[in-house]
Amino acid sequence: MGEGDLSQGKMIHGIMGTTYEMLLIAAVLIQQGTQADPSQDLFCFRHHKNSAVNCTWSPSDVTPTNYTFYFQEKGSTDPTEISTCLPSLTLERKQFTAGRTYVAWVKTNGTEREESLTRLEFIIDDIVKPLSPAAVTGELIQNTPNTICIIWQKPNNLDSSKHLQFKLQYRVVGHLSWTEVPQDEIGIHATAYELENLQPFTLYEFRVQCAREGETNRRLWSEWSAVSSIRTSEDTPVRSLDLWFMHQPDLDELWMLTVLWKRLEHHQARGIIRKYTVVYGDGEMITEEAITVCCNFSLPKTTQWVNVTAHNSVGATQPAKLNLIADLPPPFNMTAHSRNHSVLVSWERPANVIPEEFVVEWYKINSEYTLDWKKVPAENVSVTLLEGLLCPLLLYRISVYTRYQAGLGGPVSTLVYTEEGVPLAGPEISILNISQTGVTLLWKDLPLDQRRGFIQYLTLYYVKNPGGLPKQKTLNLSNTLDRYTLLHLEPDSTYKIWMTASTTMGEGSKGPYLCFKTQGSKVVTWMLVALFSTSAVIGVLSFYFCRLYKQRIQSCSSFYLPQWCCQRIPDPRNSKVRDQLYDYPLNYHEAMSETVIHELEEIETEDKIEVPSTTSNNSTLAKDMGPSSSEDPYWTSCHSPLVETPPEASTCLEKKPVEEPATSTGLMVEPLSSTGYEKHFLPSEADVLKNEWQLANRKEWLGIEDDH
Repeated sequence: MGEGDLSQGKMIHGIMGTTYEMLLIAAVLIQQGTQADPSQDLFCFRHHKNSAVNCTWSPSDVTPTNYTFYFQEKGSTDPTEISTCLPSLTLERKQFTAGRTYVAWVKTNGTEREESLTRLEFIIDDIVKPLSPAAVTGELIQNTPNTICIIWQKPNNLDSSKHLQFKLQYRVVGHLSWTEVPQDEIGIHATAYELENLQPFTLYEFRVQCAREGETNRRLWSEWSAVSSIRTSEDTPVRSLDLWFMHQPDLDELWMLTVLWKRLEHHQARGIIRKYTVVYGDGEMITEEAITVCCNFSLPKTTQWVNVTAHNSVGATQPAKLNLIADLPPPFNMTAHSRNHSVLVSWERPANVIPEEFVVEWYKINSEYTLDWKKVPAENVSVTLLEGLLCPLLLYRISVYTRYQAGLGGPVSTLVYTEEGVPLAGPEISILNISQTGVTLLWKDLPLDQRRGFIQYLTLYYVKNPGGLPKQKTLNLSNTLDRYTLLHLEPDSTYKIWMTASTTMGEGSKGPYLCFKTQGSKVVTWMLVALFSTSAVIGVLSFYFCRLYKQRIQSCSSFYLPQWCCQRIPDPRNSKVRDQLYDYPLNYHEAMSETVIHELEEIETEDKIEVPSTTSNNSTLAKDMGPSSSEDPYWTSCHSPLVETPPEASTCLEKKPVEEPATSTGLMVEPLSSTGYEKHFLPSEADVLKNEWQLANRKEWLGIEDDH
């Protein structure tokens, strides 16, 4: 390190040391200055002429502190000494003599200051502190509505010969600051004072304070009296009413006309408004109405102008006039911007005309129809609606009118929020239509009290199989939509959906959840429908085919099936032939139902059966097969009532001539009459003739052996 650097370091060290010493000395001086000398605040007083002397002083900052109070008659060298730990004490009246001057001082912790400011000189008759003035009241002065008289009484703890000085303060109720009347205006020994140039019909409060004449020590002034109040007299109202109008729906959902006005400010009413006079006309008739309620009145829809006047007990305001003809030029390019919890509304004047003023009105959407307005001078083209006029997070409609002497122009309107937030909920979704791979969703607009701002867009959330691992998908939608078709879903699947709404402040809370299930695949359904349809068609075709080719089918099937499968055997019990031939007893049928059927042994006989040749013509065959001869033993044996044959033993399905031996004798019976039941089972002649296969193979079909 060089010599230059060393000398520079010593210089810096010296400067820092000097600075530290100066700061230390300043701290000591400040500490000494903050230790208050209690003798400088020494104060002695009496409450009345016969009371003791009370002395007080400011306490010391050092605790604990011992005080020594000294007092003596002026010029004496033998002070009275009193020790105490409190910053006050009381001295008996007998220790002092009236008319003499006394000196008092205080020591703190054995330290005494000898300056003259530390000592207090007093005469006991001069340190009596008067009581507050009593019975302070106010009175109105007739014919002077702006003046009141304040009256008080002197305190009774002083000699009546003592002259007093007074202070008077007054203010409007609700204000913080007092207005003080100078002492020289009140005068010495006064007990009343008139306050002039006050506001009419205004409540004032006042108080009074007193002290001995010429007293300069503020501590020897009395305390302020109790505050009293009085209201000044009424006076004629000033300024006309602020008049406007509105259209609002009535019970019949028709729009009615209502004139509105604002209540006068207190200083404008200058009294209690007793009534309002409403005068209106429609171009042909003028009507006057007196009402006592504020601040609207319903008018006929044809009203063209209206005047309203307010009255108090003294006078009335100037009539407020409003022309309701609305066909004059309106303002244009009206805008409204929110900033710092207020709304700036601006517009442009109409061309070539000068309106008297502009009127800006606003009201909350979707709430009670409470309208407010503000009138703007014609030279201004903007106004700021400050915080408090419009509530945050609520939607307002703001309109601007031009007001002319001949009528109105406008309005031009817009919607605005003074402050936006996030929506409280999302739209509630419902299902309009659903398919295998898509669903059409429908929702309503979010209520205004839940929007809390302008909706910028909607967000649709959907998740498949909400009970399993969720795979959430989102879709942003325009805020102008009220329905949407969600596609590309999976068939026969469960989905959960919900929606949210977003403003410039962010996304809001979720809306209600909705679960749905897409339809299953229709491939299987169409296959089943096609299968059943095909089966039905095939069944119908098969039925008609069988009906059409019944005989051919029977012929073909008889070749492969046993004989009994192709024969139609009638049930004799269903025949009525026996009922026609014989008279049965009444209990015959009951007995027959209980008859035991016994098996009979079949006796084989050699029968010679002749079958007509195939070369015979159809007529011959039909003749031979018919039961024309009563001597035919075959038909006789088959149909004889004397032979009981079980139903299943009957084989007379086809008519066959049978030759019996000459020695056999058959039972001859009368020809049977058919009831139609047998004909249903017996083949017709045409059926037999058509069965060519049976004719060609008659021996094999009938089971007859060849003679050769």
